[in-house]
Amino acid sequence: MPETISSDLLRPYLVEDVMTKHVYTSWPGESLLSAAETMRSHHVSGLPVVDPEQRVLGVLSEKDIVAGLDRQVGIGHARGIIDILLASYEPKRKDILERSVAALLNGVVRDAMSHPAVTVEADASLGEAWRLMGQYTVNRLPVVRKEILVGILTRQDVLNVLKAETPPPRPSRRAGTRAKSAQA
Repeated sequence: MPETISSDLLRPYLVEDVMTKHVYTSWPGESLLSAAETMRSHHVSGLPVVDPEQRVLGVLSEKDIVAGLDRQVGIGHARGIIDILLASYEPKRKDILERSVAALLNGVVRDAMSHPAVTVEADASLGEAWRLMGQYTVNRLPVVRKEILVGILTRQDVLNVLKAETPPPRPSRRAGTRAKSAQA
């Protein structure tokens, strides 16, 4: 990650300037199948896992789900659905799809999520967020204000700022305005 080049370009921005405010979330007791369906239907590859007060407990990613399926079912390190489908043709692994669906139905988010979550404060610099993504090798950071989820920052959000011809305008800071997160 070209941290030194990007740090200077990102320094003027705060995380809250570019984060996504509408966040799809999961909760620890939710089934893995339900969480995977949320990811698929909203075209996201990870979900912050929150408690009822919207405090971030962890993050569930597609990678976490695949790793959980590998532990339970032995699907191997599938890179995608094609690997899983091809594995189902092997004579010893004919029932892999059925066992994978059962594992998704019976598995819960708390057992597969990465925790504790790496989070970033809304008023942190975008450069700091980029550094955290590189340090922890994560593609998304739940954004918090006083430990409460207020948004999410993805690697793509940061890359969009870096490749923008004109920087996005800094939003006005109105007192008392706070983003709400939506629990899916």
